Amino acid sequence: MSAWWRQQPLEVKIADQCAPVLAGVKPSNILILDNKHLSSVVRTLEGTGLSWRCLYAGDEKNIWLLYRKEMLSEIVFGEEQMELLRKFGYTQETLEHMLTRFGQRFRQYKNEKDISFPHEMGVFLGYPMADVKGFIQHEGRNYLYCGYWKVYENVEATKELFKIYEDVRQVFVQEARKGKNLWQITREWQYMTA
Repeated sequence: MSAWWRQQPLEVKIADQCAPVLAGVKPSNILILDNKHLSSVVRTLEGTGLSWRCLYAGDEKNIWLLYRKEMLSEIVFGEEQMELLRKFGYTQETLEHMLTRFGQRFRQYKNEKDISFPHEMGVFLGYPMADVKGFIQHEGRNYLYCGYWKVYENVEATKELFKIYEDVRQVFVQEARKGKNLWQITREWQYMTA
């Protein structure tokens, strides 16, 4: 990790990793931060409309899931998504119950050497099911394109989506570098795009 990155304010780090979910164009994102930010994350996200949970607290870094509850619920409880999630032991309960199970599986994966990667992560990150299934089937290889995730179908449409994510990221990072709070940037974005 570069010295430049370590010196950036927390708002810039979150905007850089999670702008699409802050802007409401993606249901969720993973956020990886140094442990020193543990107590500041919640305060920094207040007023953004996001929900969050710490998936993993490591010796040096924490891994968070930031999400928009309604958007993520619509995706997770889709028929095709639930079919895949059931294969990993999920039942159709509340989103919070499912996220708790996902957190448990993710921590097992991080802490135990013989536990396989929790492939359902793609569902909880809102990836297209064709790409989630393609990643599982091809074991992360033979993808057609790689951006925010590995793409196995609909490359051109997904490239357009990645462009939107990148444009949003640039706006949010630029505004955060100006010293704005994330809730300010999020509200301004919602006002501009309404």
